[in-house]
Amino acid sequence: MARIIGEIPEHISHAEDIMYHFVRAELPDYISVSMFPDIPAEDDSQKLEFDMLLFVPHMGVFILEIRDVVGFMYQAGIYLYMTKAGKSIVMDGERRARRLQRQGFVLRDYLKKKFNIAPLIYEFECFPYISMRGLENSNYPADFDPSHVIMSDDLHSGLHFLHKLIGITIMEQQQKGLAAFEDLSDKDAHDILYFWKTGLLDIPRPERPPLVFLSYNRNNNEISKEIQTVLEDRGIFVWRAPKDVPLGEYYLPSEMKAIEECDVFLILLSIPAQNSEEVKKEFQKALEIKKPILPVWVEDVAETEIAEYYKENLTEYQYRVMTKIDINVINEIVATVKKIKREDNTT
Repeated sequence: MARIIGEIPEHISHAEDIMYHFVRAELPDYISVSMFPDIPAEDDSQKLEFDMLLFVPHMGVFILEIRDVVGFMYQAGIYLYMTKAGKSIVMDGERRARRLQRQGFVLRDYLKKKFNIAPLIYEFECFPYISMRGLENSNYPADFDPSHVIMSDDLHSGLHFLHKLIGITIMEQQQKGLAAFEDLSDKDAHDILYFWKTGLLDIPRPERPPLVFLSYNRNNNEISKEIQTVLEDRGIFVWRAPKDVPLGEYYLPSEMKAIEECDVFLILLSIPAQNSEEVKKEFQKALEIKKPILPVWVEDVAETEIAEYYKENLTEYQYRVMTKIDINVINEIVATVKKIKREDNTT
């Protein structure tokens, strides 16, 4: 579950309650969430209240303005929101846009002054009750972009939600450019949330999430991508070539360094993988430095002739067979990786 900071008021709206339970249950533990923080405005004379802030490492900070409404109408620059209780709320369109922009400005200014960081910040409206299907025939205004709001369709799972955030970051980064912004590291997010919780700026460096090196042959590219997705959705970082090889660097040195830094070496075995010199070099490196090794056959092992090298070196390792995504195997991998990580931290 996501790391949540902030006291939850006794009385919150139904929509806020939905979002609280969603992020708590569905989002991975490398995401930090602050509920209802008060951020000092420019002159510190007043504070601006936010509904929810998401700190997502290597993506940025997401402001969620949560609307407890089941529908809305727009006419002549005015929004008419209909609440679940049957009440109507009138909001001027320009005022709505200014409020979202001001939230972004105040948060950006605060993070720069207090923590000396300038991450990308994205402002969202969140409508947990409204489906995109319900807006297909609506005459919504130009400043209401469905691609830039969170709808009920985006809350089917944590994966759906993260895909929406990724889509927005790609679009906005193209528009804003990246030169003026800095990467938001896991440590940055932890420091900010820790300060809000304790008032202390002298913070020990947090644990990073577990890191798995994924060794595979390109013939098994599709299942390797699927495994990466489901592991990262469960809070396990995955190093996988070629995506994680830095621009301009040679493959082999990058892979050897990643194996040294990873917590667990996950090897996807198949006939092509057994015949791959690259996979063999990666496996040899993991053996040499005694990394925990998790072997997973992505072909039916009963019908696969096992090469002598792997027979000899994998004799003592228990393996699993997963020719397509198997949630039981995935959960076992996740539990094993997190257990290894915890044991490393206590030694």
